Amino acid sequence: MKRVIMVGMGQFNGSYVVRYGWTRTGVMSVMAIALLIGAGFLPHAEPPEMGHIELVFSPFAVWIKAVCASHRKSVQVDKQGITLYRVLPFRRPEFVAWSEVVAVDRSAKGPPWRRSSDLEVYRRTPRPTGARPSTNPRLEALDTYLAAQVDPDFVETFQNTSRIRRSTTLSRIDPVHLATAVAHLAPGVRHFGDLGDVALGGQARGRQSDATS
Repeated sequence: MKRVIMVGMGQFNGSYVVRYGWTRTGVMSVMAIALLIGAGFLPHAEPPEMGHIELVFSPFAVWIKAVCASHRKSVQVDKQGITLYRVLPFRRPEFVAWSEVVAVDRSAKGPPWRRSSDLEVYRRTPRPTGARPSTNPRLEALDTYLAAQVDPDFVETFQNTSRIRRSTTLSRIDPVHLATAVAHLAPGVRHFGDLGDVALGGQARGRQSDATS
């Protein structure tokens, strides 16, 4: 008898929600700003005429703290598709149905103390043959990149697609959970970056489990 193992998810309940929260980068950023401001109040730290100019950085610390403490939704993956929320709560979130999603990419860069990450959704946007070239620089850059590729399958997959990017630096995101949810809800969607590695590892473990059952 075959067993289905959801890697890192336990029992999958049909959706996965990413929320804003305290991440390592958020904590380190607030601490760095607090130390910078505190150093300015040390005796003889700066000339009196400077007037504690370091206080101009305090709004950044307040903003990071407000975002992290809000625990609002950042990304939601469910049976209908992917919903990408914005940092400003009054701005409308962007929803992409699974029928339009080609690939999902999550990448992180930078050292551990100031690492940033982005979630990218490649969306199918068919354009009529002979249509006027797009004025969107992102679309033009993607088309230029595809023109230099020799893998026809790769080109066919990403031709006539647009990329939606959201920062997940201040989001408590688990690549294992997200990759597993996408693979479960939309098996035909490709994974890249951290999600690609996780998805391949999960599939390999799943095949090993099936073989031993």
